[in-house]
Amino acid sequence: MKCKKGLAPLNKKEKIALSSVIAAVLLTSMKLVVGIMTNSLGILSEALHSGIDLIAAGTTYFAVKKADKPPDQDHMYGHGKVENLSSLVETMLLFLTCAWIVYEAASRLLYKESHVELSIWALAIMIVSMVIDFSRSRALMRTAKEYKSQALEADAIHFSTDLISSAVVIVGIIPTLLGFKMFDSFAALGVAAVTCLIGYRIGAKSVNALLDRAPAGTTEKIRAAALKVEGVRGVGQIRVRESGPRAFIDITVFIDKVLSLEQAHRVTEELTLKLHHVVPGSDVVVHAEPYLLASAPLIEKIRSETTGFPEIKNIHNILLSEVDKMLHVDFHLEFEGDLPLSRAHEVATVLESKIKALDSTISSASSHFEPVDNIPRTGKDDRVAEDHLAHSIEGLVKGYPEIKYKRVEVVKIDSRYRVSLCCIFTKATTVSDVHANASKIEAAIRLKHPEVESVSIHQEPLE
Repeated sequence: MKCKKGLAPLNKKEKIALSSVIAAVLLTSMKLVVGIMTNSLGILSEALHSGIDLIAAGTTYFAVKKADKPPDQDHMYGHGKVENLSSLVETMLLFLTCAWIVYEAASRLLYKESHVELSIWALAIMIVSMVIDFSRSRALMRTAKEYKSQALEADAIHFSTDLISSAVVIVGIIPTLLGFKMFDSFAALGVAAVTCLIGYRIGAKSVNALLDRAPAGTTEKIRAAALKVEGVRGVGQIRVRESGPRAFIDITVFIDKVLSLEQAHRVTEELTLKLHHVVPGSDVVVHAEPYLLASAPLIEKIRSETTGFPEIKNIHNILLSEVDKMLHVDFHLEFEGDLPLSRAHEVATVLESKIKALDSTISSASSHFEPVDNIPRTGKDDRVAEDHLAHSIEGLVKGYPEIKYKRVEVVKIDSRYRVSLCCIFTKATTVSDVHANASKIEAAIRLKHPEVESVSIHQEPLE
């Protein structure tokens, strides 16, 4: 079947809602005709109930069409609340129906006598009604669960109450056929009782959604899932709100302060995926705050303290020295080259105070300033001088028989030299011994050749 030009095809939710409208029209018509013919309050109350269902089904059809519209400038969370509002309207209609049924039943029981003419056709109509109610209720509930649609769920419950209330009316019809006329009014009161009970449940759910009440147990599930993500050290505020079939989750978590920005991003991505499993189809916003473990190494704690100073571009050469059971901390800070010394000193002074506060055994913290080297410097070709310096350095290294060198490279930058040296050590040599030997070579090179600006020593194990 082709749609007319300009009309969008109906989706599954809209089709099931429209079929409910058609079913409600059929049921209301049948019950109304039989109720008027027989003057049965039980059947008339069922006709009125089905009429309310018709209005509710129409409201549901409008709601599911509106709720599927994407977010816009005025409705940034989408239009899902329309379904919750539709469900609340249906609840109010249910209670109005109950009020009329109770009033009329009480009048017939207490003040006036009504002539009720029931036949086997009345019983047949109610049985047909139950078959239709059962089929529509199942179809609506399946679709409601598939799309998490509260409006369709409310409509499904409407048809379910029709099914139950039709059974109650049948129970009233049988004694009435046997001559017990009051049972017709009792059956109507039974319909009202069932309808009020179900209406209360639907209404409470709708009001909770409209007031942004978090679904029971959801917060605890979210917290438990977040704490299972590696890198998350704590969970702060959690906020959950529902808008139609979709849930919106805002969560604050505490992440290791020592993690890099890229690592922290991976943690939040993993958390978001995990929360999508906890609450399928949810919209998750994660706010991450830095957190430092008390058990983290002191150097990592020192490094993490620099994250609060945007002027500090890097910290390196963090050295810890213990004298008389007290620690002395020395470190290098990199700033932009054009930063005034006064500002760099202010930042370093605050940082030094924070570092001393990390451990009671730290007696002093001393910083050294360097410009951040983020601009490549141009080298000059001076092959004769570079070869001469390389041969001199090779001679120095030969004075350390425990060290084997692989190559020496020298580059001239302006009027200074940069030396790159590759040394080979046995596999059993420890990192501490390697560092000690490399430091000896570096010191010897700088002593003999003060024109060398920097020495980089690369260490490799002996194959």
